[in-house]
Amino acid sequence: MSTHWVGVFAALITGASWGVVGPFGRLLALRGADMVTVVILRTFLTAAILFAWLFLRERQALRISFRDSLPLLFYAVLAVPLTSTGFLYSLKYLTVPAALIIHYTFPLATLLGGLWITREKPTTLQYLAAFLVILGVWTGIFASDASDVGFSLLGVFWGVVAVIGLSGQFILGRALISKKRFSGVPLLLYSNVFGGLFMVVIKHFLSGWSDLALLESLDWYSIVIMSVVGSVLGHGAYCFSLRFISAATASHLCTVEILTGIALAGFMNHEIPTLREINGSLLILLAIFLAALPGDIFSRLRKEKIAL
Repeated sequence: MSTHWVGVFAALITGASWGVVGPFGRLLALRGADMVTVVILRTFLTAAILFAWLFLRERQALRISFRDSLPLLFYAVLAVPLTSTGFLYSLKYLTVPAALIIHYTFPLATLLGGLWITREKPTTLQYLAAFLVILGVWTGIFASDASDVGFSLLGVFWGVVAVIGLSGQFILGRALISKKRFSGVPLLLYSNVFGGLFMVVIKHFLSGWSDLALLESLDWYSIVIMSVVGSVLGHGAYCFSLRFISAATASHLCTVEILTGIALAGFMNHEIPTLREINGSLLILLAIFLAALPGDIFSRLRKEKIAL
């Protein structure tokens, strides 16, 4: 298996792992959980798991210099206050389909940002994949009652915040990992630590900690699942994928999260996907296939045709 397809497989694992966050996050929102509390608990649980992993396997990776802490702080702001908090708050004010249609404009944002920051020119297939993802999510959203409920402006705001954070994560993560300045696990560990501390300060002064006593076993179970699967496994596979494929390619492949989310939400809520949801999912699958192809696929085919 070539390194390209190793990166593709890792990105698909990322999307599938992230797919658990939406259904469980929506469940917590409907139960009235404070989303900032959820973010903080999820972040520090993730950091604890990653710290244990590095302490046992690669203890020297725990050391960082002051110079390294600056990009880590910036990455942490993108990862936790923007992406995690933004997406969970969008689930609080919007239905899952409405939140997804905003959230999955991030591949297009990553394409445009990558042109400016990492100088990685997207392929024609990646542009087409970005369009198909947006079309697929738009098609799927009207399968539910989201079109009748209408958009919450506050939900849209938090959705846009998450898009900015996630696209920034892909671009900056690609820049840091591809230059071998950081490896994946330390990047995730310190981004969660710094981002979690940032959210602790916000929560302490805005709402306090009285809501912790109100969390029930189902809430803690949901947070653990989101941490282990959505954060540790998902983000670990994401950082690994960026060693071999561009941020634009990885961001497209991660849209498999939508398919996972629909399947899991159907299982949890006993809802059978409608025809529109199936059609939207098929468009996204096509986008994933196109984004997975190497950028030089057409030149390779031309060469093989000439050889024949």
